Amino acid sequence: MIRKITISVLFSLVSIKSFAFDGNGFIDSYTGIEFKKLNYRTYLAVYEVTQEQWDKVMGTAPFTFNNGGKYPAETISIGDIQKFLDKLNEVTKSEYRLPTVAEWKEAVGEVRTNPDETCGYANLYDISSNKLNRFGNAYFECDDKYPNTAPVGSFTPNKKGFYDLFGNVKEWCCNSENDKTNSCANLLGAASLAVVGGGFSDGPKEMRKYIKDERTSLRFAGLGFRLAISKDKINDNALFDPKKPKVINPASTTPINQDENTHNSQQTVIKNYENNVTNNPVNNTQASQPKQPNNQQNNNPIGNSNTTTTNKKEENRKFKFLPFLRD
Repeated sequence: MIRKITISVLFSLVSIKSFAFDGNGFIDSYTGIEFKKLNYRTYLAVYEVTQEQWDKVMGTAPFTFNNGGKYPAETISIGDIQKFLDKLNEVTKSEYRLPTVAEWKEAVGEVRTNPDETCGYANLYDISSNKLNRFGNAYFECDDKYPNTAPVGSFTPNKKGFYDLFGNVKEWCCNSENDKTNSCANLLGAASLAVVGGGFSDGPKEMRKYIKDERTSLRFAGLGFRLAISKDKINDNALFDPKKPKVINPASTTPINQDENTHNSQQTVIKNYENNVTNNPVNNTQASQPKQPNNQQNNNPIGNSNTTTTNKKEENRKFKFLPFLRD
């Protein structure tokens, strides 16, 4: 009789644990990162990894815009991300990873909206950013009041409930742009991997190329990441009770003062720059030092040419796939 009861209890516990992954999402108990079900086998982070979450795992702050809190972790290379994943997975006994390009596309889905609504949808290169940074590209003729990065969740989520898939910071993926296998590469063995979604420094022209392979050693102020995990790689002992989620509340849409969102002052000109050291994470000494912009323009997606603004015809155009991507 006792044996039957024990077997029954164990079976019930297994059923409860399995049921946790049949829901719409979960919260990682160590970092507080919130995940939402993308499909039957994959969960994707609702937000980009934040600076406070990076600090929780790494204890460093290698960011150009070192604002902490809910601001996205940026100036991150693939080597830096691999070290983050190694430490996080060691603690949680799970196997978190970067999303594939196909998973990112699936999360984006289909969006139909007017280009005039861009500033309510994503943090991209707009009037306020152009006034402060002067990247030289054409910019969106609207103003979200964030000249650089914004706290995650500051803009409207897409229909699937994911924030900042476009804008704020570009995001690393774990395979290349043209990879058809939907599987992750060996991050430290890859010379280049896909970067998706565009960031605060990308205007209409740049956003038409929203997936682009970049060297894995690349680091700049508009480059960050979000996490994904396969259903069978989750350690459910490291999760919050899904009935009592401790999620990151969407940030207020009231922007901070420009002084607080610049690296040194309102006159600071932030440009994309490259750190061609190797595909290795920065050490703690380097991470503690603020990043300085570089004047190199090689392989620079924003550049300093084409100082024209968006013409009237482009402003009034209706876009079929995304508000700023396709004719």
